[in-house]
Amino acid sequence: MMEEKNLIVIYSRVSSAAQSLELQHSAARRYLDSVGLTGSEGYVVELSDHDVSATKLKMDERPKLMELIRLIQEGKVKTVIGYKRDRFARNFYEAVDITRIFIKHGVEVIYTASNEPPFRNKLSLEAFYGMFGQMEGENIRSRTADARKQYPSNIFGYKRIKEEGKVSYSINMDKKELVTALFNDFAMVSNEEQFIDFLLARRKGATDPDRILRILTNPFYSAHYESKNGYQLLHHVEPMVSLDIFLAAKSKIDEFIHHYNEKLQEVSDLFVITPLCGVCGHAMKHRKESPIDAGYFVCSANHKRLAIPIGEFNNLVSHTVLDHIQAISINQAERMITKRITAENKRLQREQKKTVSEYLDASLVVSTLDSWEKSLISKCLHTIKGLKERHNTISRDLQALKELKDDIKSVSLFTKQDLDITQRELYRLIELLVDSAFIFDTHVQISLYLSAFEMDADVS
Repeated sequence: MMEEKNLIVIYSRVSSAAQSLELQHSAARRYLDSVGLTGSEGYVVELSDHDVSATKLKMDERPKLMELIRLIQEGKVKTVIGYKRDRFARNFYEAVDITRIFIKHGVEVIYTASNEPPFRNKLSLEAFYGMFGQMEGENIRSRTADARKQYPSNIFGYKRIKEEGKVSYSINMDKKELVTALFNDFAMVSNEEQFIDFLLARRKGATDPDRILRILTNPFYSAHYESKNGYQLLHHVEPMVSLDIFLAAKSKIDEFIHHYNEKLQEVSDLFVITPLCGVCGHAMKHRKESPIDAGYFVCSANHKRLAIPIGEFNNLVSHTVLDHIQAISINQAERMITKRITAENKRLQREQKKTVSEYLDASLVVSTLDSWEKSLISKCLHTIKGLKERHNTISRDLQALKELKDDIKSVSLFTKQDLDITQRELYRLIELLVDSAFIFDTHVQISLYLSAFEMDADVS
C-alpha cells in the first residue's frame, strides 16, 4: 500500500511523434541525482504524454496529465517534476486551473529547464507566467527558445539587418523615444496604484498593457538575453537602455504584477450574464475603456440610447436574485419537484421496459439466423450493444432521480437571517435562476426561473 503524500511524479510531454522525451527525462534524472535519488525508487513515478499537443487537445484529453491530477487530488503526490510550465498547459485558463490544484494540495513543483523561473506558491504570479506562456506561444525546446531570444524575427523598436550571413539589430529611431520613455516613466512608479495608472496611461504607440509589459520585461532592449548563467551581452544589438535600468524595471514588475492580475480578475467576475436589447432583442456588447475598467453594455445594433453600466446592471441582477430566493416557498417547490420526479421516473421505467423487450427480440434474431444470413450478425450485435448501453444509461438516470428525491427532503428554507452566500455562490445562483434580462430606455426587465415557487403575499 502506497504511503499518502509520498510520490515524486516526473511528468513530460511532446507534441508530435517525431519529437523525443529524452531531453526532459535527462533533466529530471539530473535533478533526482542532485537530491540523492536514482529514479528507480518505488515512489518515483514517470508519466509521459507522447505525441500529445497542448494547443490542439484540452487538458482532459491528455491521459497522463489527467492521471497526475487524479493522484494529486487523492493526496498521494509530494513532488511534481516537469521541464517547463508549457509541458503542463499552453492555455492561460488551464495553467491557472493546474496551479490551483498544485497549491490546494500543497504539492512541491520543480522545473528543470535552465531558463524556467521556479514555481511560486502564489496564484497571481503563476497566472502572470501562464498569460505570457499563451501569448508568446512557447512551443519549442529550450535551445531554439535561446536562439529566438538572441535573434528574434521581429521586435518592436528595432530594425533587423542581415548582411553577409550575419544578423544585427539597429534602433528604429521612430520608436526609440517611446521605448526609452516607458523605462524612464516606469522608474518613477513607487506603489501598486501608480503601477496601474502607468499601464493604463494614454500614450501614442503603446496603449496595450500586455505590449508594455513585454517591452519592460525583455532584456533585449538592454542588448542582453537571460541564460542559466545570468544575463549575457548581445554584441549584435544596439541597446536602448542600460542593463541596470532594465533590471530595476523587471524587479519592480515582479513586485507589482500580482496587484494588476487581481484587478483583472475582479473585472472578469463583475457579471455572469449578458443582457438583451429591449428594442431588437439582440445580445448587447460589453465595452470598456481599459482592461481593468468595468465598462458598460450597449446595444450591438446601435440603439445608442440603450446602455447600462456594468456595476448598475450587476447590482440589479444580484438584488433581484437574492430577493427571489428569500421569497421561495420550499414546501411548494418540494411538491412540484417531487411531482416532476415521479413523472420522469415513470417515463424512464416505461423506456427501460421497452429497451429490455427490444434487447430480447434482437437476441432472438441472432440465435435464429440461418447460415446464409451470417452477414447480418455484425449488424445485430451492434444493435444489441446499443440497447445494452441505453439500458445502463436509463438505470443510472433512475438512480440519480432516487438520490435527488432523497436530497429534496433535506432542503432547508432560506431566510433573511441565515442567508449567507459567497460571491461565487451568488454568481452560480444567477446562472441557474436568471432566464433573461432586457434593457429598455426606462427600465430593466429580469425574468427568472422557478417564479411559481414564490410565497403568496401576506395580505393580513
